[in-house]
This record gives sequence, structure tokens and C-alpha cells, in this order.
Amino acid sequence: MAVSHTGATRSTVDAARRAQAAGASVIAVTSYAHSPLSETSSWTLVAGGQDLVFGLETVASRLAHLAAIDALTLTLLALRGADAERALELSADVTADHAY
Repeated sequence: MAVSHTGATRSTVDAARRAQAAGASVIAVTSYAHSPLSETSSWTLVAGGQDLVFGLETVASRLAHLAAIDALTLTLLALRGADAERALELSADVTADHAY
């Protein structure tokens, strides 16, 4: 999954291209349907709005992107059941050392 408000962040697009080249399917979450990231990805979820006031659109898009990612996560957990829960627990174990 690659997330970018503009869909044109070089490091994000490059990572998505490398993932695709390695055989991965890539889901883009962006505010723009037509962007380098959406062109690179297998699927694109457009969440967010057009730029109206400089600075505010990025906050709004981040909230929209977070909501889309949360919905995807919950859907996958429901569809994949115990396997997904085990993967989530493993993920929590990996990151546990980074929190107090």
C-alpha cells in the first residue's frame, strides 16, 4: 500500500514501482485519480479533496486516507479471520520494541 496526497511524491512512487517490479500488487491511496502513483499501482483509492486553502488540504486528505486505510484493515481482518489476526499480532510484536 502506498499513500501520497498528491500521488507524485518521488520516494512513494519509486517504492510502488519497485514493489510492482518484484511482483507485488500495489494499492494507492491518494487525493488524485490521475497521478504517477495511480498510474503505477494495481488499484487506486481516491480519498480527499481538491486543494482549496494551502495547508488545510493536506490535513483533510490525511484524515480521509487514514479512514480509507482503517476501513481496508477492518475489511481484511473480517475476510481473513484468524490468519489476519495472527499477522496483526506478529506485526505488533515487531513494533513493540519501539514504544514505551
